[in-house]
Amino acid sequence: MFFRSILLAAGLLAGTALAPPPLPARDNQPAPPPPKELEGPKPAEGEKPPRSPPPASRKVKIPSAEPQRELKAARVIRPPAVDGSLNDDAWKEAESGGPLVQVMPEPGEEPTEHTDFRVVYDDSTLYIGVWCYDREPDRIVATEMALDGRISSDDYITIALDTFFDRRNGYHLQVNPNGARHDALITNNVSLNENWDGIWIARARIDSEGWKAEVAIPFDSISFNPGSETWGFNLSRTIKRKFEKGRWNDPSPEINTYNVAEAGNLTGLRGLKQGLGLELRPYALGKFRYQHSPLDSDLTGDAGGEIRYRITPNLTSSLSYNTDFAETEVDMRQINLTRFPLFFPEKRSFFLEDAGIFGFGGLGSELLPFYSRRIGLGGSGEVVPIIGAGKLTGRVNTYNLGFLDAVLDDHDDLGVKNAFLGRVSKNIFEQSSLGMIATYGDPNSDLENFAGGLDFDYRTDELFGDNILQGNAFTLGSYTEGQSGGDSMAFGAGLSLPNDLYSASARFYQIDENFNAGLGFVPRKGIRAYSSFLSWKPRLTSVDSIRQMYFMYGNSHITGLDDKLDTASHSIYPLYVVFESADDLYFNASYVYDSPDQDFEISPGVVIPSDEYWWGQYLFGFDTATKRPVDLNFYYGFGDFYDGRRNTYSTGVNLKPIKYLTFRLGYALNQVRLPEGDFDTRLGSARMQVSFTPDLIWHHLVQHDSVSDTLGYNSRLIWRFRSGANLFIVLNQNIDRENSHLTWLESELTVKVNVSFRF
Repeated sequence: MFFRSILLAAGLLAGTALAPPPLPARDNQPAPPPPKELEGPKPAEGEKPPRSPPPASRKVKIPSAEPQRELKAARVIRPPAVDGSLNDDAWKEAESGGPLVQVMPEPGEEPTEHTDFRVVYDDSTLYIGVWCYDREPDRIVATEMALDGRISSDDYITIALDTFFDRRNGYHLQVNPNGARHDALITNNVSLNENWDGIWIARARIDSEGWKAEVAIPFDSISFNPGSETWGFNLSRTIKRKFEKGRWNDPSPEINTYNVAEAGNLTGLRGLKQGLGLELRPYALGKFRYQHSPLDSDLTGDAGGEIRYRITPNLTSSLSYNTDFAETEVDMRQINLTRFPLFFPEKRSFFLEDAGIFGFGGLGSELLPFYSRRIGLGGSGEVVPIIGAGKLTGRVNTYNLGFLDAVLDDHDDLGVKNAFLGRVSKNIFEQSSLGMIATYGDPNSDLENFAGGLDFDYRTDELFGDNILQGNAFTLGSYTEGQSGGDSMAFGAGLSLPNDLYSASARFYQIDENFNAGLGFVPRKGIRAYSSFLSWKPRLTSVDSIRQMYFMYGNSHITGLDDKLDTASHSIYPLYVVFESADDLYFNASYVYDSPDQDFEISPGVVIPSDEYWWGQYLFGFDTATKRPVDLNFYYGFGDFYDGRRNTYSTGVNLKPIKYLTFRLGYALNQVRLPEGDFDTRLGSARMQVSFTPDLIWHHLVQHDSVSDTLGYNSRLIWRFRSGANLFIVLNQNIDRENSHLTWLESELTVKVNVSFRF
């Protein structure tokens, strides 16, 4: 049957890469609000903001928006000192890259504040200097200090580098006026791996002219083609208080700065040195665990590390011994009010690095042939030691390669287990690809398992001029030792139009009853799923206080293989308003269907009988702009729920009294009233972040849920004491809250140091 799935690939010529507006998360949950847009306030009503002048020594004319703008990087003998001052002589040797062009609110127009930037380099490092002029420097928004923090809440710049000049892949770097950094890998032009942590330096400062940023990117920290003198390059600037964004190349609102197919050209790069391409990453840790009842404690130490070698400029191998993830943040708790398993995202750095290359078919949590949390985590979330792991990722000519193999220690009397993943795709056309995937192993079973298949991803930004069309198709097959009876396939296809004024998508997929991906995530089997989504998002010019309106509708229908309806939802946003202040207001109405074929327990002692249920749900909410010292999001949902009623309250508050300190509080309450029984669920969290510097951060997270009725506390002190070297001090505590009395269950303190040596 697997070979039949391969033959079907030729007939599936579409897919979806645009997520629809949030519909019920598991077919019976109230729809959360859609993701927020770029935020920032507008100037006083009825007047345009003042325009800042360009540097006195340079008179700049705003060019028309033409693709492929070019900037020549200057080679320098004496590089600039990276301190955010931008007063070194090296910058005088480079040509100006500005000005930018507005992306929003008025695409193609001159920005309200001038931005200049220049690029220089020496043998080992690329330097980028950005002058963000501002006539009101005291109004610059700069609240975040932490690495990979919420930089989007502030003024910030974004830099996109396409170092292989393939218009598909690259690096995405962001810096705010405090020098806080955020980085990500760009994959296939449309996706970001935001959990990648590169080794680069940024410094920034606010002065009387605005703010300035200085960035240094060592060539041995990135992959590139040393034979090419041209990279893809783009730069954008966000002015938060004005809800404004400007970009160097292509100001179309349909694209993002990380869409490197629409980037400009950075030329003149000659004689760049990557070194030997060898990197050693050893670590050492000590761990103290104290169990309060029954009383027990132990003190242990461990060591391990990783060796990375760049075989070619764009192909990297890595070997990890005694792989450890002690510094990883704990999962955010969830409460399940459905009959389907919940999805938890990957947070471990080893599996997040180059994760984009393993992406398949544009699929999300409804079906994943490879789900990295299957490796190193047991069925209940317990840690399973990884003895060793190897990975090969990169590109060879027009092929993208990704191979991963991990050896897991004995657990649950399964013996030592092996898990393998292979992914190969070929770039075709300008922005499309055709690929295959194969997995072997099931870490939580003693049966052999294999899954594999083909996918096709298509993208063009030239539909009817400059509109975007995306699509994908996939087909998968599986084999499990000893399994018989029926097909073991999954396949699907769809299309999407992710454009600014309008967007639409349609999708279909089927998962056979016997399909089993041992290294994947398949929450439902024996189904056919259909979904579609439409939106119209006009930008209003006649109403000064409103920036944009959203009108959105989405639906999903999931049937059994006999075409009998199993779950369905219809969701509409008749009101979604984004104000010029960057606040937003929305109302959602959903109509939901569920027909469980057997009774299931939704809460202890409360059982939903098998039957057919239709119910309506309604949700009202608002978000305030994140540029404020205090920002709030809230929604209230109400309506029917199975054969009863349900009210939902959710609120979050972010407090930023000073840039060194932030608080984030969240609380959600479900009040469920059913003939079978009444119950409430509560989920709360509190975060505090102390940012001594952008490289010395102390995180605190407290969580509580009413299902387990336990408190969890996670404290992480992260000190990047030099480039590529980190100290982690992590404390985890579990506290029982039974009968309103707090009882300590277990405490664990870990101290870990890792260092990167590059040759």
